Amino acid sequence: MVYVINSGGDSVEEKRGSVWKEVLLSFLASLPFFTHGLETTELSSASHSGHFITSQDAIPWNATAYILGAIVSAPVYCYVVDKHGRKVGIFVVNLLQGASCIPLFLDHDFATVICFHVVAGIYVGGLFTVVPIYVREISSLTTKGFSLSLMMVLTTAGYAMKLVISVEWMMYLLAAMVVVQFLSFLVLLESPSYLVMSGKMAEAKEIISQLKCLESRDPNVSKELESLKEESERAKSKGNLNVVGILRNPIYRDQTKIGIILNTTTMLCGSVVFLDKDKALFQLKMADPDKWLVLSCLCGGSLFAVMLIRILERKYLITLGYTMMVLSMGLLAVYTQMDLTVTSLRWLAVAALGVLVFGYGMVWAMPSVVMAEIFNFEIRATMVGIVFSYGQIVKLIHIHTYKYIEDYMGLYALFYIFTIVNMYGGVYALFAIPDLKNKTNKQIEKQMKRIPLLSFRNAPKV
Repeated sequence: MVYVINSGGDSVEEKRGSVWKEVLLSFLASLPFFTHGLETTELSSASHSGHFITSQDAIPWNATAYILGAIVSAPVYCYVVDKHGRKVGIFVVNLLQGASCIPLFLDHDFATVICFHVVAGIYVGGLFTVVPIYVREISSLTTKGFSLSLMMVLTTAGYAMKLVISVEWMMYLLAAMVVVQFLSFLVLLESPSYLVMSGKMAEAKEIISQLKCLESRDPNVSKELESLKEESERAKSKGNLNVVGILRNPIYRDQTKIGIILNTTTMLCGSVVFLDKDKALFQLKMADPDKWLVLSCLCGGSLFAVMLIRILERKYLITLGYTMMVLSMGLLAVYTQMDLTVTSLRWLAVAALGVLVFGYGMVWAMPSVVMAEIFNFEIRATMVGIVFSYGQIVKLIHIHTYKYIEDYMGLYALFYIFTIVNMYGGVYALFAIPDLKNKTNKQIEKQMKRIPLLSFRNAPKV
């Protein structure tokens, strides 16, 4: 990529580097999301993929094992990548993802299924924390949004593969993807942000030059390195960077609050209901065993978000997705009333469900995207791990209490509650999330500074 700058009639040609290598490495690092999408067709903790294995007390054992694995492993992954590098975390994710495929080729008895979900939960704890962190740190300002959003379309594309290939071929594809991931790992570069954290400035400069396809002595490489050093020093100047010290800082505390709210609304948006078409449209008594509507709309929404993320700010994209969900979910609430017999406009409920899932496809991974962008890289891994584990705790509580709430209140009442949650999520995203598109960390933190409502100035002395 070459920029020509005109100054006083003279043309000055300045090389700013290329972004193709950043995008390619981001895609290769994100391949585990596609594999996860393939594997999720066997995971009962994903709402679209089937029913939970329950005990006599209605405890979803497999989902519980899966989520507990993710809760415990996420902070451990983030601690490891801060100490030993982002590539180490990606390697462990690939290794455990490969190990999780082994139970799929065994007899599906209770112990095997539980073991599968535990191992899957452990690697997922790193998949949605380490990989977004790595992708953000190797991407430039102009490509970070697109590169991070690849996780959305790759995961949902993996879901949709069940529509076009048989289970047997899906197993072969799953094994092949694990091999491809290990081969791709060989060409990945270490994060320059981690190298700056470790004080390895010469290595960081070399990595930056390789990512931008420039010579190491190019002034733009030195400028990027100085920017990373400044970001590191700015974080360290704010005191101790342990969890308590981070939360004492008002800017970091507000950023953490954004992550907590986004994860809460995403977990409580109603996906446990509307991703199950048979439940969402039970009054229509429509059969769709392959879930064509849900999977195609989910993949379409994610693809739409990837196309829009370079045009719209993240907060507008999230608000747009939640707006679509609110409007369509309110309509579905009417169709799920027990005393309502649907005799006309049956297509309207089906269309509303499609729009609802499409909107969810736009927002389901946006908390991970926002969290990877909003934090200073000195605290990014720590806070992303904590916020992710919090979201999984909310999910665990939700799946254990949802059935009791549904039996007590009814499905249509739950739809209205989920509508209110989504409405709050859309409004909060619009007004709380700072501008992230093409913004440096310094520019993001500047937007997070609190402006006092009242300002008192000392009166001039007479």
